[in-house]
Amino acid sequence: MCLIVPLQVKSKISDNRLKMETGRIVKSLVKNIKIGDYLICQQDLGIEKVSKNKAQLIRDALRQGL
Repeated sequence: MCLIVPLQVKSKISDNRLKMETGRIVKSLVKNIKIGDYLICQQDLGIEKVSKNKAQLIRDALRQGL
């Protein structure tokens, strides 16, 4: 089973390598990402930028087991 999780960007290591709130380093497939943005991450890839509201909705659903 694959699980995608929205994570917040805490710092940039390079243009496409980002340190996330969990401490994970991901390679972003999305351009123009800034610190504080949220990315949908699958394994070590950032695959989609989402709003803070959408990230929170996904996190809430995961906590509830939906």
